[in-house]
Amino acid sequence: MKAYILRDKKIKLEEVEIPKIGANQVLIKTKALSLNPVDYKVTQGAFNLETPRIVGHDVAGEVVAIGENVSHLKEGERVFGMVNIFKTGAFAEYVCVDSAIVSRIPEHLSYKEVAGIPCAGLTAWQAINEKINLRPNQTIFITGGGGGVAGYAIQFAKLKGASVITTASKDFDRIRSLGADYIINYKEKDVAKEVMRLTNDRGVDYIINNISSKDIEQYTSVLRYNGIIVGIAGIPKTYPFPPFTKAAGIIEVALGAVYTSGDVQQMQEIAQTGEQIASLIAEGKINPNITQEIVFNEIPKGLNRFAEGRSGGKMVVSL
Repeated sequence: MKAYILRDKKIKLEEVEIPKIGANQVLIKTKALSLNPVDYKVTQGAFNLETPRIVGHDVAGEVVAIGENVSHLKEGERVFGMVNIFKTGAFAEYVCVDSAIVSRIPEHLSYKEVAGIPCAGLTAWQAINEKINLRPNQTIFITGGGGGVAGYAIQFAKLKGASVITTASKDFDRIRSLGADYIINYKEKDVAKEVMRLTNDRGVDYIINNISSKDIEQYTSVLRYNGIIVGIAGIPKTYPFPPFTKAAGIIEVALGAVYTSGDVQQMQEIAQTGEQIASLIAEGKINPNITQEIVFNEIPKGLNRFAEGRSGGKMVVSL
């Protein structure tokens, strides 16, 4: 099979053997996949993963083989899921995935419509639906509104009836179409001051931070008493609030850590969540936010777009 192998911070399409599945795994023939910022970061040395290795996070395709302990899936089923990037990658014609974390594709959805769910959609779901108790009429500040995770998070927040403030420097119409109530151009305005203005100096109930831990520290002033910050791109090393002031919570979302935890029940819950998100897309309640479609041979160029800041929305690959 063909797969993208990482060597010396560069990926190259090579011919390798089709992987052998373990007793609890399935082999998926790749039909579509998506690119994520974490994929680019891995090529630049993130997580200090051993090389050479296949890279890539998200896969959608057809089950072509099942492990001896797998009974809930069968050959021929259309599925999608998140690979264990600490062991393998999704940028390949065939991918091994732990069966517990695999989600089924609804009948009326294409492979490419679900290919962007695993990393971005599941991360956003955990942030909005599991880490916080977002309620109607509350206000949430989601940074990096043009990105894949934020695109899902904005939509999930609107389904909860919340008011959404986000940041961006372009693609304002697309982000607004996802449900953002206010978009702050961070290149032109002081974001913290603008958030306070938009909330009549009240501040926001929650912050979903998609940029870096430094941004959490930058925006602590806009969080209300008893608020919560969810860090998707890192959390501060030290608690940023003086005692007895905000009584705030800081929570991490690290989807891939489910593999390092080895918690099979959590993997199964992630698979169920993936199917919930896919159903919302099938029902027209959620937009998969696909903004770029490329083919397998264009993956290196696609990854470079993250470095160049041209990766808004979800970038999917068809095979």
